[in-house]
Amino acid sequence: MSLAVDRSVVLGFLTLLATAGCGDKQGDHGAGHDEGAGHAGHDEGAELPGQSVTLWAARTELFMEYQPLIVGGESSFAAHVTEMPSFKAVTAGSTTLTLRYPDGTSVAGTAAQPSNPGIFRPTLTPTRAGPCELAMSVTGAQLTDSFTIGPCVVFADLATARAALGEEAETPGRIVYLKEQQWKTDFATVAVAERDLQDGVRASGEIRPVAGREARISAPVGGRVALVEPVPLIGMPVKQGQVLATIAPRLASGGDRAGMAAEVEAAGAEVDAGKVELARAERLVADQAAPTRTVDEARTRLRVAEARLTGARGRLAQYDTGASGGAGGRRFQVRAPIDGTLVALGVASGENVEEDQLLLSVIDLDRVWLVANVFEPDIPRVEGARSAWFTIDGYDEPFTVDERNGRLVTVGRVIDPRTRTTPVIFEVDNRAGKLRIGNFTKVVIATGAPRRALAIPDRAVIDDAGKAITYAMVEGEAFERRPLRVGIRSNGWVEVLEGVAAGEHVVSTGGYEIKLSAASGSVPAHGHAH
Repeated sequence: MSLAVDRSVVLGFLTLLATAGCGDKQGDHGAGHDEGAGHAGHDEGAELPGQSVTLWAARTELFMEYQPLIVGGESSFAAHVTEMPSFKAVTAGSTTLTLRYPDGTSVAGTAAQPSNPGIFRPTLTPTRAGPCELAMSVTGAQLTDSFTIGPCVVFADLATARAALGEEAETPGRIVYLKEQQWKTDFATVAVAERDLQDGVRASGEIRPVAGREARISAPVGGRVALVEPVPLIGMPVKQGQVLATIAPRLASGGDRAGMAAEVEAAGAEVDAGKVELARAERLVADQAAPTRTVDEARTRLRVAEARLTGARGRLAQYDTGASGGAGGRRFQVRAPIDGTLVALGVASGENVEEDQLLLSVIDLDRVWLVANVFEPDIPRVEGARSAWFTIDGYDEPFTVDERNGRLVTVGRVIDPRTRTTPVIFEVDNRAGKLRIGNFTKVVIATGAPRRALAIPDRAVIDDAGKAITYAMVEGEAFERRPLRVGIRSNGWVEVLEGVAAGEHVVSTGGYEIKLSAASGSVPAHGHAH
């Protein structure tokens, strides 16, 4: 859990606490940025600087605002609770806020439900001055979590608090972007931390079918197509051997079974006649009643007749193997040659097709090829590459290729004379189905050894007039523009050499909205109590 307190009020205030009496009591604490209004509350308390705390847990972000704690005064808190990783408001549940003194005694306040989506308003009344600690728990169907908020101070009276805290002052350079705005837009932050980064060669690429795992099926004969039930749809999975359509051959084309059977009978008769003629020729030659060539000519005619019979029988057998149905209604079956996904269907039921016309295409999409076009000077660096990552428009996160989900297939050995590139091909696991044939990609092929470096997501870096910047969350609703000096980019992350420190949170989604908010120069109207 990380913690950010905007105005530390602990150690330096203890010397200013009154040791006796409660002094003036403060009431109606913590009212504040209601629509069109500033800090409300009693007149003197309104001048005190508001307190705030921002902290993060594994599933929760808490941003809480409150007025300084005064003995005997009811203190109101505005706890903004955000669920992560959705970064949306917690809309149900209850909160319990606990103020604990060093001797173990405590005071608690509860909010049974949010007053507005994401905003809980517990109240409590401190009983004595001195150092303290705050903690809060959230309980509900949407989220259950607890927070150690950290040190706090209860002041004896308003005068003591004012002497310790001084006047409220605006911090220059802060950009206000309210929680209500964050919850209603695509917004996220991420902690700045060290990561393993690896440099690489950049290239453009494309997703293609694996060689040998794409099948285009053509019509075996001309005729009328009938799609089987259920009707094949583009995108449906198919199994090898699955019947997708049938074709009824045209009768006039000679492709019906009756014509084929007649052709077999005719060829058989020619063979029988050839055998008789050959036997007669052999007898005549033996009796020296005919020249020797008579036998050779008869034998040749018999071979031709036998070849015709073999062909006719083969066509009939092929028809019987690929066709189904009764006499007069036999059809050729169009089957899927491989397991895969139906990606193209070029015919409809009842349509007439010609022999060899393309009917449909099936591709095995469980594994695909990433074909990266690497420029000539970079080719030596990618020899022996084992991993890569790439991005596709529409997906926020990059895709990774490594020994767990892919492999290097080949590094091309021929340079394209027009583009001066060669293909580097990786085979990628696509059982999740996110990669589509024809996707264009931006690829980085990893080179060199990984090294540990401070990094933020690539999408957290914004181009501002040619300069790399990011927006750091300094507290829940306040941000700072940070110019960056960046290093290598690796698998969706950017090395940060200057601009942010480890443990800070930067805006990874929604940075351009904050940029527009900063450009407008206006502070949004508040819609909840501070």
